Amino acid sequence: MLKRILKTGIIIFVCNTLIYTPLLRAEQLSLPSGDLVAPEITQEIYEQSVPPDSDHEIQVKVTDDVGIKQVTLYYRVIGKTEYKRSTMQKVEKTDYYKVTVGADEIKPPGIEYYVQAVDLAGNSLLHGYSFSPLSVKIDAAATQPDLAGSTLPAALEPKTDEEKKGVSKWVWIGLGALAVGALALSGGSSGGDSTPSTATLSVSATEPTN
Repeated sequence: MLKRILKTGIIIFVCNTLIYTPLLRAEQLSLPSGDLVAPEITQEIYEQSVPPDSDHEIQVKVTDDVGIKQVTLYYRVIGKTEYKRSTMQKVEKTDYYKVTVGADEIKPPGIEYYVQAVDLAGNSLLHGYSFSPLSVKIDAAATQPDLAGSTLPAALEPKTDEEKKGVSKWVWIGLGALAVGALALSGGSSGGDSTPSTATLSVSATEPTN
């Protein structure tokens, strides 16, 4: 009798399992799956050059349907093989992340980089690639002019003491020549006397002192 009851119970359990298992599986399949959507990265400001001896800030906008775990910048000097990494900091109350590469790390001809964003589910997205990175080159033409070492056109350069003395000397010589010419004209136009008049002009001037 007991064996019959046990056998009946086992049969009922097996039947119920066979009946409800497909329903349970269908319900499990209908449940929402985990986060499979990778973050999105946009770079609204992309500068292709930087002045010599200047820092360079890189900023990107990162969005995700659940949340961002980390945003990382990978960068290197153009021509090098190894990338350095730097964690980008989130700008408070925004979707922007930024990091500054110091001037001492930006060697000629410049740097190249890419950005990786990882969300809370581990999904990852790249902005740029290690084999095809973005680049920022040093712009030598952007160097600020050195006013202390700048040169003026020759006409605008200040005269030296010797040059000033030379100019003054020729000014006085020119004035003397004009005076002689004026005196000669006045002597030649006086009366009708056929005897040519002679005149002696002595010009005495001292050079102005500076």
